[in-house]
Amino acid sequence: MFNGQISIVEAHPRLLAAVRVRILLARWPREFRKSLDKVYEAVRAGQVKQDGHNVMVYRPREDGLTDIECGVDVAAKFEEIGEVVNSETPGGPAVTIAHIGPYDQLGASHRAMVDWCRHNGHRLTGVCWEIYGDWDEDPAKLRTDLFHLLASK
Repeated sequence: MFNGQISIVEAHPRLLAAVRVRILLARWPREFRKSLDKVYEAVRAGQVKQDGHNVMVYRPREDGLTDIECGVDVAAKFEEIGEVVNSETPGGPAVTIAHIGPYDQLGASHRAMVDWCRHNGHRLTGVCWEIYGDWDEDPAKLRTDLFHLLASK
């Protein structure tokens, strides 16, 4: 499930082309493809120049819903197309780990990071993001880099 250690890094914002969604997090695994397809439609049409991987940013809300930005890395800002907008990942101190394995096990890695922070006296903002590595037919070889933004001390 994990590859390496949980560590703290200074995260630098990454430019994204993304679709913004407000949803109950439990529904997201069945719904994300619709948002990602809109981004890839803009990529295929040459309206957005992809420059990296798929990325999802999660911002929990007090009403139980989550604001999600679902998209791809881009090298530069672009003219927005419908629901596909300019965005970026958060910047600042973050805890991170590489999850190696199936996507349906990402939750366990996120929980391990939260527990690690609690154990080591780090406060989380609740904002987190996932950067998906290159596709592999073997789910055991999939890499997803997970990040949780840390609160200021």
